[in-house]
Amino acid sequence: MSVSSILLSGMQGMQAGINRTNIASSRISGFDLSTNNSDMAANMVALSQGSNDAKMAANVIKTGDAILGTLIDMHA
Repeated sequence: MSVSSILLSGMQGMQAGINRTNIASSRISGFDLSTNNSDMAANMVALSQGSNDAKMAANVIKTGDAILGTLIDMHA
């Protein structure tokens, strides 16, 4: 696996996490008192999952950056 594919995978994961968080937050903001509580709970879980997805993707990007830095140092 190349460093560029690691970074691309991290960026795609970050975008997926952001998208999941945006969708869940917009659904949560549209709830009113007559809305089913299980729908609210499902969207709260999706919001948390999106946040975790973005954090994990950030770690992938950091690791890819560290690998790239090591490769550059070794080449120099």
